[in-house]
Amino acid sequence: MTAAPTPPWSRRRVLGFGAAGAAALALGACSLDRGSSPDTDAEPEPKGDWSGTLLDPPFPKPDFTFTDVDGKPYPIVEKTKGKLTILFYGYTNCPDVCPITLNTLARAKDGIGSGPGSNPLVLFVGVDVDRDTPEVLKTYLNAIDPEFVGLTPTGKTKAEKEAMIVDSLAVIKQAAPEIGEPDEDGNYIVGHPSAVTVYTADDVAHRLYPSNVRQSQWVKDLPRLDKGTYT
Repeated sequence: MTAAPTPPWSRRRVLGFGAAGAAALALGACSLDRGSSPDTDAEPEPKGDWSGTLLDPPFPKPDFTFTDVDGKPYPIVEKTKGKLTILFYGYTNCPDVCPITLNTLARAKDGIGSGPGSNPLVLFVGVDVDRDTPEVLKTYLNAIDPEFVGLTPTGKTKAEKEAMIVDSLAVIKQAAPEIGEPDEDGNYIVGHPSAVTVYTADDVAHRLYPSNVRQSQWVKDLPRLDKGTYT
């Protein structure tokens, strides 16, 4: 599916958030490796048995073809069909939300070890179209978990790529990123939705997670989601 001709986001525009309180914006400019990612600022222990929010109706997958870190087309619906899939949007210069979320997921995989939930397909979509190139994403994710899939929007122009990000986020009812104005050194911050969308084998998302879910909760939830249980 080709991204619709949605106007690119403005430098200071943020769309309203959608259903399920879909995540605050995170801003910044740095990264962490797996070993340096503590379980700090984690979500409080859930009052119930599950973390995240139950989606009713469930969210579909964004039916878009991105580009992977090797420069090859990556049609999300086709590539993830029937698989436990985790979809997360962010940027490689993020100082906190992105590296901590991705490292927590990597450690959760290690914690599960084998069996259901041990090998989710983790998709990380770079929203900073100027800096999140396939090469940069590959290096970034290899330092966290080489099995994670880095994706960039497809398009001939920056506007087309930005439109694809906006339109794909709209499918899962999340806000468009906000690109800050560059400072005198050319550095800028990026605001992005930080919710984590998890798709089960029926190819819809029944649960939406905040970015600060604890490793222990992912270890608990992912095997159940992989078995098709979500309540």
